[in-house]
Amino acid sequence: MRPRLLVLLGAVTPALTACAAADSADRAATDTAVPDTFRVEFTTSAGPFEIEFVRAWSPAAVARVHELVGIGYWEGARIYRVNERYAQFGYSGRPDLDAEWIRSGVPDEPTRSSNVRGTVSFARGGPGTRSAILFVNRSDNTDLDELPWNGVVGFPPVGRVVRGLEAVDSLHSGYGDEPMQWEDSIAALGNAFLDRRYPELDSITGLSLSSGGS
Repeated sequence: MRPRLLVLLGAVTPALTACAAADSADRAATDTAVPDTFRVEFTTSAGPFEIEFVRAWSPAAVARVHELVGIGYWEGARIYRVNERYAQFGYSGRPDLDAEWIRSGVPDEPTRSSNVRGTVSFARGGPGTRSAILFVNRSDNTDLDELPWNGVVGFPPVGRVVRGLEAVDSLHSGYGDEPMQWEDSIAALGNAFLDRRYPELDSITGLSLSSGGS
């Protein structure tokens, strides 16, 4: 069985593609302000790691990352899915904010890099559904590069961990994929639900954006 990457709310999925088109038009003017590369340090309860995002790999998706970091979207987010292959996060933990951004997908793009260990990609559940949920590849997952998934092919990387991969390796993995079955509750109730049901999950406690890179 191939691994599930993202299950979207039933009420969200039908509207997501339409929302993506509208939001894409609204935000196109801001994309030119996104650097070719930039780095983000994620401070977590397991230690810091730094990701370099590369615009050429997936321009629309990297612009979305830049926008979300700018508003501090992932500060306080729980890293709710950790197994031997992935470490996944993306719900902010604030239901009002998640209601806005999880529904707002960016256009699909081809895979221009490979899902090797340390790279970072968006999860998605179908066309136009890359919105706010990212996963770090904890192992080589090159099968994702051209994997057909709900009408879309491939999971395009958007960046790579350049420092602190040992922190990603040390994230709490005891719950595995189990929290994935509760994504509707995560979206509706936020961190209050996760903290009650999965109290040992690690958290993103801070974000720091810097320009430049390799």
